[in-house]
Amino acid sequence: MKLSFLFIITVITINCICAYPNNKPLHTINLVKRVNVATNFTNAIEKAKYMRQETLNKYSNYKDLKSTSSSMSYISSVIASKKRPLSNIASLSNGTKSKGGQSTLYIKDVNLDEGYYAEIIVGNQKLSVLLDTGSSNLWIPNKNCTSAFCQNHNKFDSNQSPTFKSEGNQWSILYGTGSASGVTGIDDLKIGKFIADKQIFGLADAVSNNFISTESDGILGMAFDNLNTMDNGAPTLISTLIKQKKINPLFSFHFSHYYDFDDQGTLTLGGVDKSKFDGKITYNPVISNIGFWLILLDGAIVNKNPTLFAVRPAIIDTGTTLLIIPSKDAAELHKQIPGSEFDSQDGVYIIPCDTTAVVSLIFGGVEYKIPPRDLIFLPISGTQCVSAILPVDLFPPLPIWLVGQAFLKNVYSVFDVGNKQVGFAQNKESVHSK
Repeated sequence: MKLSFLFIITVITINCICAYPNNKPLHTINLVKRVNVATNFTNAIEKAKYMRQETLNKYSNYKDLKSTSSSMSYISSVIASKKRPLSNIASLSNGTKSKGGQSTLYIKDVNLDEGYYAEIIVGNQKLSVLLDTGSSNLWIPNKNCTSAFCQNHNKFDSNQSPTFKSEGNQWSILYGTGSASGVTGIDDLKIGKFIADKQIFGLADAVSNNFISTESDGILGMAFDNLNTMDNGAPTLISTLIKQKKINPLFSFHFSHYYDFDDQGTLTLGGVDKSKFDGKITYNPVISNIGFWLILLDGAIVNKNPTLFAVRPAIIDTGTTLLIIPSKDAAELHKQIPGSEFDSQDGVYIIPCDTTAVVSLIFGGVEYKIPPRDLIFLPISGTQCVSAILPVDLFPPLPIWLVGQAFLKNVYSVFDVGNKQVGFAQNKESVHSK
């Protein structure tokens, strides 16, 4: 299988192209896009069901999101107030600057836009890591790993790195698709043109068989430090680069579409790539200190019909493929998609493969469209397809949305660590958006 991680009405909207200087990419690393279709699922419905279960698995481990937590109470109060917190982007507009730089690198597409990964150099060894804003651990396979996954992936040999230091603390993490565990190490880590000195990372001695077909060698978690299970919140790679003043305190993505041959996905560290988006970036403040990129969704529109105008908490997760939303919300959206049917036995929606429906999500008062072809997950026949909107109640009664690649590959996204906010802009016009 492939690694698929899974994972209002009145607003204050703040617009800016970018609050940081030098927003032109300074350095580019060329990588090659690869498409590899998973074949170990009997049909599309089975794969969708697996994705639902892996989402439940992944997010069931975060205790701070349980209904009894103070974080949950705070999120509930924000929703009830129907008023989003004021973003502090204004302070940056008044002259706050960082001494860091920025660098743009190309990223690879995993199996029909299920995920994206890039190359890093640990010590003096190249490995690939999946880019996941839904977690915070950074790990790669250890040379001593005997798991089946490690037999067909690059492994890190500490004896070959003159800058490696063993920390030796035990760590483990459970994802929706499996688990990994091992010990921690410290080494210099390069991504793009930047080197994070003495970065703490995980050496995986054991990786579950769920990861065997994964294209990337490891995982790069890009959420906040407090989600990191290593050393009780060790600094993430992004956090280290910021603290060492290597980059401005933000990173941004343009995710390519597998069917757009001329498009190329990018990750920009420390800034934005202005060549990838039109207009302004609208920022949405993170509404809790849980550790996720959790912002507020204003509502949704289907075929230009206002369908959902209610505040929803939304986790922005680059490691998730589909749009995972509460069952009631999924039902409302699919009512507006002609020919849509709910498969009650399997818990998925079936839509026409030739649907012309357009679903738009509203963040910060701005409408962002998901075109018809991205509403389709996989075909189950010549005319019927599984919907990319999957009904899953993650944390009832709180109606949390999990916003993955079905949406994110249609916008330019900015993760502002310094101000704890997520920005979106419209992608440049291209073949896939027309």
